[in-house]
Amino acid sequence: MIDQFVSSFVWRNPTRIVYGVGSLKTLADEVRSIAGDGANVFLVTGRSFLRERGTLQEVLDDLAGFTVTLHDRANPFPSPADADAAARHCRESEADVVVAIGGGSALDLAKAAAILATQDGASRDYMGGGANFENRGLPFIAVPTTSGSSSEVTSGAALWDWEVKNHFGLSSPTMFPDVAIVDPNLAMTMDRNLAANTGMDAFTSAFESYWNVNSEPISDALALEVIRIYSQNLVRSAIQGDMESRAACALAATMSGVGYSNSPPNACHGIGSPLTLFWNVEHGQAVGITLAPLLRWNARAIAHKMPALLSALGAESVDAACDKITEIMERCGLHTRLSGLGVSRDDIALIVEHSRWERLGFMPEPMTEDELGEMLVGIL
Repeated sequence: MIDQFVSSFVWRNPTRIVYGVGSLKTLADEVRSIAGDGANVFLVTGRSFLRERGTLQEVLDDLAGFTVTLHDRANPFPSPADADAAARHCRESEADVVVAIGGGSALDLAKAAAILATQDGASRDYMGGGANFENRGLPFIAVPTTSGSSSEVTSGAALWDWEVKNHFGLSSPTMFPDVAIVDPNLAMTMDRNLAANTGMDAFTSAFESYWNVNSEPISDALALEVIRIYSQNLVRSAIQGDMESRAACALAATMSGVGYSNSPPNACHGIGSPLTLFWNVEHGQAVGITLAPLLRWNARAIAHKMPALLSALGAESVDAACDKITEIMERCGLHTRLSGLGVSRDDIALIVEHSRWERLGFMPEPMTEDELGEMLVGIL
């Protein structure tokens, strides 16, 4: 913890977290506790992965005492149309509770369906701080199969409008999942690339939460522990994929989300958005590629907090910290130079233009468009 004076803050995270190997078996009890015997369950998954591994059938068998409507249509980077379709299907099923099992996209899609199913409007009506949700959403149980989006404990759902190249979120304090079931057995299903990308997402979020101008002692404590866990386990999780490292990363991802629900990710995610929208870069890669240079940029502004961060990361200086982040990414098979993503010098202005500047505003060290352009040129 940092010994610093904080005049006031408000902390919120109401999600009940059920963590442990084999905890997926508690799903039926959690559904029963929330919605009662024989309830209508709206189950959101990806299109094939859980079915191919036999996990979907195991879940359906466990939920045999309930009426289950399966929505196995979650795509990577769900669109507003995907969210509206899921909400319609959920409404038609007369669901009492929504359950999602999958990666961040499946969880975000289900979270959007759970809130939109009880509203009159469509997803676009609520984007970017538009209309407020008039009604409370349906109860929601989130079961992550990846270790990085942290959507199982957050109050937002990311949607991607590919037609107009826009990324926005639905968000409300009422959108926190009621229950998160975090079973490291499910994390064992990830391949190396997925483990690296999702882990890098949560790892990056912890740094952003730590340097956020609105950070406070509880979020700082969580961020530091997340940084420590990932610095020691992310490479091993990606390369070896053993239970110990996967379980550690599963826990760290959930902790990251609890912390950043109150002190949100900012600059890395804001710059990563156009990398995904225009170059189809995977999310963890897109946000992680600017982590080292942005840590260097913000380090002086959080000098009083840097010793604890360096200790968590296992580094003795800012330069060593940036080198370690780069090493972790490279060993995980992630790119650390924009040219590796197909970005050229001529593309820098496009990234600067489409970065989400409202998110960069939460950095403690302000940055201009010209300064962002120079930083990006430096990692070509």
